[in-house]
Amino acid sequence: MGARVTIDDLRALIVAAAPDPARARPVERCGPDELLDRVIPFSSVIVLGVVVAVEDRYGVRVTRRTLARALEGGATLNRLAAMIDEARLETPAPPPPPVIR
Repeated sequence: MGARVTIDDLRALIVAAAPDPARARPVERCGPDELLDRVIPFSSVIVLGVVVAVEDRYGVRVTRRTLARALEGGATLNRLAAMIDEARLETPAPPPPPVIR
């Protein structure tokens, strides 16, 4: 995946991570700086699902510090995107594949 995570990717991850995807669908239409708690029931179950999905999708490790910063003052799509960008900077790149001769 390229430089910055797209908001649409996050929307899809949140809906997929929700225990009840139908209740999470309003995230597909909210503004990127709108507090997610006001749009959907952004519970700890959804947060955990989003963290797992983000780690799997982007190959990063979300630390307690980056997650706390993303959720401070309420989670928004832009804050979650910034969390992923920060996690990318903190996650070491995988070693290059071996050269086969």
